[in-house]
Amino acid sequence: MTESKAPLSLNKAGQGDTPPTAPHLEGLNLDWAGYLAAGEYRRALAAARLTQPPLPTPLISGLESLHDLQEHVRAHKYAQARRSLTRLQEDLGESGEGLSLLRRAASLPELGAALGSLEAAESARHVEPAELQAALAPALDVPLTRAEALNVLGVLHAIHEENAEARATFEQAVAADPGHYRAISNIGNLELQAGNFKEAEAAQRRAIALSPDFAGAHHNLGVALRRQGRLNDSVKSIRKGQRLALRRMREDAPRLSLGGARGGQSPKWLNPSTLRIIGLIVAVVVFYLFLKGR
Repeated sequence: MTESKAPLSLNKAGQGDTPPTAPHLEGLNLDWAGYLAAGEYRRALAAARLTQPPLPTPLISGLESLHDLQEHVRAHKYAQARRSLTRLQEDLGESGEGLSLLRRAASLPELGAALGSLEAAESARHVEPAELQAALAPALDVPLTRAEALNVLGVLHAIHEENAEARATFEQAVAADPGHYRAISNIGNLELQAGNFKEAEAAQRRAIALSPDFAGAHHNLGVALRRQGRLNDSVKSIRKGQRLALRRMREDAPRLSLGGARGGQSPKWLNPSTLRIIGLIVAVVVFYLFLKGR
């Protein structure tokens, strides 16, 4: 007997259920759901945007919100992360294909509590690592925030001059999130303190590759280059870090001002002359750190 088969439905191109892959996309891994499950939100978003036929708009929007949330947490921008979380909650309130996968991956109640613990720990200013670790327990338990919580804990170990514990904690952060450039930069700072200047340079360059606009890594790279006697390259890195820091200050100022919440107007004191003075202060501070080699 021959096995009976149900006829395949045809798409407009006359093919089977699976649409043909565009030639320029052949060989690419577009398994956005697999990337999502692995916590690789940038790749999940990129794959979802390329998937054919196009995925539902609410799903793409939700992936964008989740990706933005991770980027803000990596950058220590908790207020912006909170806004991305609100958008994600709104996106997941929609109905559509694939959103159930996103809901399971996001785990909103746990994610909200994790972000809240990061915010609360920053305000509380814990002085003992054990106390801080307990306060950050919700963030340590969630994949998206675990690396940030470990980085915060590592910084406190470093402040206590517990360099071995700090190094181990930063390395755990990078293992949890290889894209957490601030933790990588902090490892470079420890290498610098230990006199391992080439290793410090490599770590800062790795952080810059992940986040080219991260001012701290450019400054730290400049210090590592100075310790190797490469003064011209050092000055270039220090100056670039200074420019990026000033640009970040200008970008953040409207959000931090009362006027920024009312029609985007900056307060009167934020005029060009004041910004130039702020820039000069930043330059002096950066130059001082440059001389001190810290």
